[in-house]
Amino acid sequence: MDTAQAIADRRSIRRFKNDPVKRDVIEQLLELTIQAPSAKNDQPWKFVVTTHEAKTRLVKTLQAALEEADAQGQSTGSLRSSIRAMDEAPVIILVFNRIRRDDFPEPYNYAKLLVDTQSIGAAIQTFLLAAHDMGLGTLWICDVLYATDRIQEFASCSDELVAAIALGVPAESPQKRPRQEWQSLTTWMD
Repeated sequence: MDTAQAIADRRSIRRFKNDPVKRDVIEQLLELTIQAPSAKNDQPWKFVVTTHEAKTRLVKTLQAALEEADAQGQSTGSLRSSIRAMDEAPVIILVFNRIRRDDFPEPYNYAKLLVDTQSIGAAIQTFLLAAHDMGLGTLWICDVLYATDRIQEFASCSDELVAAIALGVPAESPQKRPRQEWQSLTTWMD
């Protein structure tokens, strides 16, 4: 893989074909994912892979959370479109932070949150690029945070929910989305 080209070409996929993704491919992606850097080599990530019936139950769990929030007039961001993408994708991977920052004294626990979040973000990006290299599409989803308690219960996991990743064969080829120029975001100090 040409890393620079993969970074430039990778897109968030919101439409997936019905084609299954083989378990050994998912396992290979996870093996690559855990090669991501992490602060102090803590490797705070934890993954729950859902396919088939489990994925369907996860989507229904999110749909129920959306309907409840709608009934209460609460904002849910783009959860509705994320649920549609998750329903189409054959695989949804829930990403958790397995390290409890409550175990650390203030103000270190806030720093620990930031450090772990950065490490998990690096792992997610590694997964996205590896999947892209294999011809698969992904969508990094944070809308699941609107239903954290329900998802933790669904997954029988009390760890901190961070995100989800939809994985499958892309059914679309989105155009590159606009980016701010790096020059406007960068200050040089010599």
